[in-house]
Amino acid sequence: MSMWFYDESKEMDEYQRLQKQIRAVEGEYLELRVVLRDAQEKLRAEPDSQEFQVKVQYLEKRIKDLEKKNPWLSWDTPIEVALFSPPHG
Repeated sequence: MSMWFYDESKEMDEYQRLQKQIRAVEGEYLELRVVLRDAQEKLRAEPDSQEFQVKVQYLEKRIKDLEKKNPWLSWDTPIEVALFSPPHG
C-alpha cells in the first residue's frame, strides 16, 4: 500500500466507477451552463423575445435541479480532494 491515494487510484474499480459518474454529471453541468450563457446573451440582445425568456428559465431550472441533486458541483474543492485526499496537518 502506498502513502498517497492517487498512486493506487487507477487500480481501484470503485474509484474508477465514481470518477466516470462524476465526469458525466460535470459534463452535463458544463454543457448546460454554456448553453445558458449563450441564451442569456441572445436574451440581452432581444429582451422581448419570449422564446429566449422561456429557454433561459428552463436552463436555470435544470442547473438548479442538478446542483440540488449534486451539491458538490458548486463546491470550491473538487470532490476527489474532498473524498480521497489525506488530512492536512
